[in-house]
Amino acid sequence: MNTPGTELNRILEIIGRIAETTADGDFIYRGEPEHYEKVSSSLWRECKNVLETEEFDIEAIQKRMLEASKDYTHEEDDFEILTELQHYGGHTNLIDFTTDNHIALFFACDGSPDKPGRIILFQRTEEINEEYKIRKPQNPRNRVIAQKSIFVQPPKGFLDLKKYEVIDTPQSLKEPMLDHLQKQHGISTQAVYNDLHGFIRNQSIHQKTYIEGFRVGTQPKEDVFQIAPSQPSDKKEM
Repeated sequence: MNTPGTELNRILEIIGRIAETTADGDFIYRGEPEHYEKVSSSLWRECKNVLETEEFDIEAIQKRMLEASKDYTHEEDDFEILTELQHYGGHTNLIDFTTDNHIALFFACDGSPDKPGRIILFQRTEEINEEYKIRKPQNPRNRVIAQKSIFVQPPKGFLDLKKYEVIDTPQSLKEPMLDHLQKQHGISTQAVYNDLHGFIRNQSIHQKTYIEGFRVGTQPKEDVFQIAPSQPSDKKEM
């Protein structure tokens, strides 16, 4: 059985391991709520499911998509269009990373409560930056700023296993970790998803609260005026 003190020690141990592992390099981070087979882009996963193979040119597919998307935006820079598509939930060959390991920890714990999560530690070098086209958007939106986002564009649609390290976040520590991040670092669902898309993401939760509030507010109130029961008189009959 975990006590609050034990949980805190385990949380600080994970945070310490991340700090120790990345102390001598330039790292970016990604949090995933499950141990997926690959660290991959949403477009790669979508194409893999449709084509039923991992052997395809993801960049050629994305190029076709980009050309079609230009009819719907005034933006001309390909990368900026991709980040905008990513923001609205579209499939792209970008993988979201962050420069803040605490935010990555949030994503590793926010979801799949019955499964362990993980933190991806990806070290940047001049060679890696060029190969994976690692960039920040020039005109970041609120959420991108809040999440300290940086985007990786893998040429194959996924990261080479040998080029990143993984630190696990146990299933039993997910809820305590989220509580710690909120109290000690101000990182919460509202802070990370600080726009209408974040509101929509949790709309089902909000909706229940609003409906319940409406129902309570419209229920007929009980009559507060009640006649007190007659009390026996202390006076004696003459």
